[in-house]
Amino acid sequence: MVHINKNIQLSLNLKKKRIYEIDNFLVSNSNKEAFELINRWPNWTTRKVIILGDNGTGKTHLSTIWKKKTSATILNIKKFKKIKFENFFLKKNFFIIENIELFFDKINDKEKQELEKKLLHFYNLIEETKSFLIITSSKSPKFWGIKLPDLKSRILSSITVKIKKPDDKLLSLVLVKLFHDKQILIDKKIIKFIVYRSERSLNNLQKIVDKIDEQSLIAKKKININFVKKLI
Repeated sequence: MVHINKNIQLSLNLKKKRIYEIDNFLVSNSNKEAFELINRWPNWTTRKVIILGDNGTGKTHLSTIWKKKTSATILNIKKFKKIKFENFFLKKNFFIIENIELFFDKINDKEKQELEKKLLHFYNLIEETKSFLIITSSKSPKFWGIKLPDLKSRILSSITVKIKKPDDKLLSLVLVKLFHDKQILIDKKIIKFIVYRSERSLNNLQKIVDKIDEQSLIAKKKININFVKKLI
């Protein structure tokens, strides 16, 4: 039998599933345009929106906020390939395709042609049925490698917004919130140090805060600047 240190067990039990709520979305200049666009729905100038941004910048958070507003259906590549369009839009009118660049990953030319044709048909039906679609991607549409001219045209007709890399203000706000969620009051010097030293990714900040919290529980030590310097 493996014996687990009670402090380790406690720290593992305290980890919470991430909650994507509008009240949890912290706004700064880097994501303001995308956030305001989601809030403006259904008053969009077109029914298709593309949200661009690196991994960990908040694309999934924004699309989940919209999903809760609309009960949208999330389509990954497996689900999309299985769609039979007959009567499909009678029950569903709101869709999210996350990380669309992965649709074109590791497929041959024939599969790509078929996929592009199906995406074009899907795009056309979005318009015909007055449905709505959000696509997220870490790459600009010009790097998706789409060959079909009509599909290219449809995609370019979408509203496109880009979430920039998190600025210092956003990283600081996120860190304060992550520590607050764990009931940890953190010194401003530590926040500045982590922002300066860390990768500009919201996902990475979550890992850092989890690590600091877990190690402080294991070591039974206060979280101060010297303690944090040893961890990151």
